[in-house]
Amino acid sequence: MAAFLKLVDEYVEANQSCTILDLGGTVEYWQTWGNAFDLSKVEVLCINTFDQLASPDMPNVRCVKGNACNLSDYQDQQFDIVFSNSCIEHVGGWRAMSDFAAEVRRVGKSYFIQTPNFWFPIEAHARMPFIHWLPDQITYRLHLLTKAGFYPKADSVNSAMQIVEDAKLLDFNQMRCLFSDAEIRREKFMGFTKALIAVRHPKVVDRRKAGPRNDNVEQVDAGRERAVASVG
Repeated sequence: MAAFLKLVDEYVEANQSCTILDLGGTVEYWQTWGNAFDLSKVEVLCINTFDQLASPDMPNVRCVKGNACNLSDYQDQQFDIVFSNSCIEHVGGWRAMSDFAAEVRRVGKSYFIQTPNFWFPIEAHARMPFIHWLPDQITYRLHLLTKAGFYPKADSVNSAMQIVEDAKLLDFNQMRCLFSDAEIRREKFMGFTKALIAVRHPKVVDRRKAGPRNDNVEQVDAGRERAVASVG
């Protein structure tokens, strides 16, 4: 988390503001971590698969229901930082993960994407050792027998299989493939790599020192394009 906070601080220092897109984000998460920096200078948009009520205590944190694998409502590099904590492993198979990664790279100037490491011996969601290394035919039977971490005891094969398929963990090479323009960092715990973090962090540009956008020129160019189109 310290590395992410440092990234936010760099944008705030350069531009007195920072826009964050949190994929899979929740209000509760920002209630916990929001006091780590000055939220008055940060705008956070959380996208998740369910509706969330905004907190009156955090007017700069907004929540919308959406699909993290399809961010077509948002422009290229619209956000200073795209942030995600343990989300990509829940979006589905490889194609969905690839769509997720492509959208992250497109809409963010920088990004910070964390996911549990497949090779860490304790599965992060079930909180059980080695369960994610077992064949599905064994794993679903274990979920029928007992509660596991965040997951309740399954009451049918169908519900057990939904638990089995809820999270597909990634390893280092897969993260490097998905986020080829990023540095893949290893988060360690007792010598083991517990989580993988893809970080892309180009030099932060001070928008106040950047050249002003010439809207008049853009309007003239747009007018010329319309004129050419009407003649054609």
